[in-house]
Amino acid sequence: METSSINIPSHMRGNKTVGAGLSSWVLRLDAVAKCYSSAEDDYKAREIAVYERLGSAGDHHKGVMRYYGVLDNAGVLVQFARHGSIRQYYSRLEQHEDVPLSTRTRWIEQTAEAIAFIHSKGVIHCDISSNNVFLDENLNAIVGDFSGSSLDGSPCLSWYEASHSHPDMSIPSIPTDIFALGSTFYEILLGKKPFAGLDECSIEESIRAGRFPNLEALPSLQMCINKCWHQHYESVDEVLEDIRQQVTLGLAPTDFDLPANAH
Repeated sequence: METSSINIPSHMRGNKTVGAGLSSWVLRLDAVAKCYSSAEDDYKAREIAVYERLGSAGDHHKGVMRYYGVLDNAGVLVQFARHGSIRQYYSRLEQHEDVPLSTRTRWIEQTAEAIAFIHSKGVIHCDISSNNVFLDENLNAIVGDFSGSSLDGSPCLSWYEASHSHPDMSIPSIPTDIFALGSTFYEILLGKKPFAGLDECSIEESIRAGRFPNLEALPSLQMCINKCWHQHYESVDEVLEDIRQQVTLGLAPTDFDLPANAH
């Protein structure tokens, strides 16, 4: 007797099955609809293309916002980030120190892992910040918002915040994402963006002159952030290696001597 089976798509296997029959299954999705106007078709198409690249062949990365498909040609269904972005999460707290340092460094490591993964798939994010790193129900970091990303060297459709980009780097690349990671790590650790209080022109002038925020107040990862800003990494895998080394060894801020221009 011939038997039938239901093959649940790989990108949905992490969701609870609440019902199944011979011809269909019912899954519970903790999802939101991201909708676009008709004038934003390019952004929608890019986001779909990136998500399908990142989630293909059953190799979805846990640090990337889960993608469930297209919604009536108007938008996409993506994972619901219960706690919003890290920036939103901090805005609801009295102070960023309310988040244990171990949690903040975990977010940094999870973010770097996700970016290393998307780079391996030919994607440059082009807008990394704590506004696009989200927190799931277990307070794990997940990277999302790929509507402006570069895919296989295509032109990007959005660009980083001034505090997260070098003004002399205008082509999407691994180095542009790494620079943005440095600023994102800074914000995760201190609860504020680097160059806070400066306008965009002043930020650009400071970066060109090599005047970066003082890193001595950071509780961890000063050297890693400094190396991100000064293009001392060739890949995010190298960034991850430094993060894991410092987290594993539990190095204190004074264990590193920062270059003079890191102040």
